[in-house]
Amino acid sequence: MTDETAVVVLGHGSRNPAAGQVLEKVGELLALQTGWEVAHASMEFNQPTLAEAVADLYARGFRSIMVAPYMLYAGNHVARDIPEQLEAVLDDHPDLTVEITEPLGLDLRLVTVLEGRVRDALGEQGAVPASAVGSPSAIEDKSFEIISRLIPDRWDRLEERAVVVRVVHATGDPALASQLVFSDRAVEVGVEAIRNARPVICDVNMVRAGLTPSLRRLGVDVRCLIEDPATIDLARAEGLTRSVASMRVAGERLSGAIVAVGNAPTALLEIVRLAREEGIRPALVVGVPVGFVAAAESKAALLESDLEFITLPGLRGGTPIAVAIVNALARLAAPAPGFFAGAPVVIEG
Repeated sequence: MTDETAVVVLGHGSRNPAAGQVLEKVGELLALQTGWEVAHASMEFNQPTLAEAVADLYARGFRSIMVAPYMLYAGNHVARDIPEQLEAVLDDHPDLTVEITEPLGLDLRLVTVLEGRVRDALGEQGAVPASAVGSPSAIEDKSFEIISRLIPDRWDRLEERAVVVRVVHATGDPALASQLVFSDRAVEVGVEAIRNARPVICDVNMVRAGLTPSLRRLGVDVRCLIEDPATIDLARAEGLTRSVASMRVAGERLSGAIVAVGNAPTALLEIVRLAREEGIRPALVVGVPVGFVAAAESKAALLESDLEFITLPGLRGGTPIAVAIVNALARLAAPAPGFFAGAPVVIEG
């Protein structure tokens, strides 16, 4: 028996065998991406059924199972049919716990997928043709106008909304707007740190290069110690990644600084450890490393810490997102004449 939770990706089913093959592939990809134990099942037509998949997982030692409907709407299948299909299995196994997630539903990420399908058919085109606007500032203004209509209404804090808009603009991905997570005082302490000329310490030189032009104007030192001789020596001596070693070499310089991690999950894990075990506390951690190994886990550790943070849970992240976040904070810290936080069209690199 195992304490782990298994996942069943549940589709409607179809007389077309290809539907079952797609569902099976979705389950395989989810398992590969997360490391979870994932099975697939169909409500009808295809095998295995939900009851069969759950019974098989139970026989393999799983006592906690999450059923994830691969369906758009919370209709009768979710409300009635799934519980009915599970009833016999649960009666036979009273020590089994089964939870049912929400269906795919209304999610901006699905809108982005749908947009991609249409663009694939039409050819890649923007929301407004280039011929419709002239100057670079007009193009930027139009971009931010479109983004402001796309991002969720939940961003009622204007300063957080300004950061979100900047990330969407930098990545061209409106779906990220609903996934960014801010600690309660993240923007406030980040802006204060920049106004007080506290340093920004980066995990890689790409992040440093993206931040230096805007922060230099504000008297903020942007540092990356990944190639520092002390980092290289420490990494070799103790068998560490250079990302971890660079944060250890930074040491007390991290206290009160903004730390921007856009690539290396190990750097973010080390920041969390330094705060927990050595009392080294940055003013703000922008933790958006990218990748399939430890990226999601490092951001989960940041979320569970008591640090002030801005992060993007899961596998996605990278230099453009880290740079966009800190540059947006810089723009909030030293706004241009006439700047208003709720009007993100004025946020510039």
